[in-house]
Amino acid sequence: MSDILNKDIFELSNLIKNKSLSPVDIFKQYSKRIAEHENKISSFIDIYNTWEDEAKIAENQISNGNWIGPLHGIPIAVKDLVDVKNKITTIGSTIFKNNIATADADVITALKKAGAIIIGKTHMVEFAFGPHGINSNSNQTRNPWNLEYIPGGSSSGSAAAVASNFSPIAIGSDTGGSIRMPASFCGVTGFKPSFNKLSTKGVFPLSWSLDTIGPIAKTTRDCGIFIEEVCKYQKNKDLEPFKGFNVGMLDNFDSMLPVRLKIGVPVGKYFEDIDPEINKVYKDSIELMKQNGAEIIEIDLDWLSLCRPVNVIITMAEAIKIHSKILQENYQNYTYEVVSRLVAGEALSIEDYLGALRVMNHFQIKIDEVYEKVNIIACPTNPVLPDKIENYSKENMSNSSKVIGARIPAFTSIFNVTRQPSISTRAGFSSTGLPIGMMFTGKFNQDFGVLQVGNWFEKLNKSVNEISISLN
Repeated sequence: MSDILNKDIFELSNLIKNKSLSPVDIFKQYSKRIAEHENKISSFIDIYNTWEDEAKIAENQISNGNWIGPLHGIPIAVKDLVDVKNKITTIGSTIFKNNIATADADVITALKKAGAIIIGKTHMVEFAFGPHGINSNSNQTRNPWNLEYIPGGSSSGSAAAVASNFSPIAIGSDTGGSIRMPASFCGVTGFKPSFNKLSTKGVFPLSWSLDTIGPIAKTTRDCGIFIEEVCKYQKNKDLEPFKGFNVGMLDNFDSMLPVRLKIGVPVGKYFEDIDPEINKVYKDSIELMKQNGAEIIEIDLDWLSLCRPVNVIITMAEAIKIHSKILQENYQNYTYEVVSRLVAGEALSIEDYLGALRVMNHFQIKIDEVYEKVNIIACPTNPVLPDKIENYSKENMSNSSKVIGARIPAFTSIFNVTRQPSISTRAGFSSTGLPIGMMFTGKFNQDFGVLQVGNWFEKLNKSVNEISISLN
């Protein structure tokens, strides 16, 4: 039974469907793991005491022939900005410590209809406003691969929970890379869908122009299952439909390998300013794909460097609008690192904001031209390795020369501005044993193509992905 923890959702759901494994078995193994090791990681802010009862209900449904689908009986952890009815949503802030949700977020409604079991809320950076995973309001979430290091943010607890084998999958949100950055640092897979594909109703916003939600999981295949099941049950008519997604398309996921795959490799100063260890893993990964039939095409994408300041301006301008009243009433209760960013947002003019939106629209059009030459863009998820938690003192947080925080989203934030589907999956390790992620980004609305490539790469890189974590 102990190998349950190492199986992905695809494997678990097949065992459940065939009645070789029950949701109660899964509950017992995961809850035991959490009891033994969660105090080292601090990935959860709350674990719901209804988990076992819901597992028993799912077990009875399945034993009576009422299997719903691949998420039936599967535990899912939830970033603490997503509302779960009658549960507290703190958004990583003491200001909302008593904020009880009156309704489920749309994504939670869909997951419950799919038979998933919501097991609890995960820690996050306050108000999702930070790439490092630091939150002085709560017990600090730690990187499971080395407890002295940051997990990445802002979906820090979700990534750490999956990496620690506390949950096979978790929900994250992504405005500048907050799914993909912690997925990379924690050595798991994180998928940001195309913008406006999954409902964010019931999810506390950071930037309405950039926010997305998505899964953090063990594998790309599991991310695909999450997307398919949520799309099947979400009923928000304002959302653009996923192209290429349909019920049952993942049944043959393994056989859907890229044909004549053209991989765009960015060249230029912006994409070459990366840690040497990351660069080696990246180059080795590109060579691995080349040896297995992919055509590698160098493309000049230095102009995308402007996406980073555009992301910052839009995020800050919209965040201060969202927080204006809360900030007036609770200024002293914000953490220093978040309030300093919000105050900086107040200095932006309407011309700054509208100008950034115009540039964003221009880049969304211009990036499409790149996909006339390639199917996918591949680059490192982050240009830097995680640094130590102890470096993030109040004094250092305001000094970019002391911490790497400002550099972490250099690549991920680009694809929030262009609104494209983007996935981070494990590519290798540093000399000190910290995971390094590879990011694949596709054309807007071609989410399934991104999942195909991520799945293909994981299988090519099987020896790296089979390395498991030890918390003993």
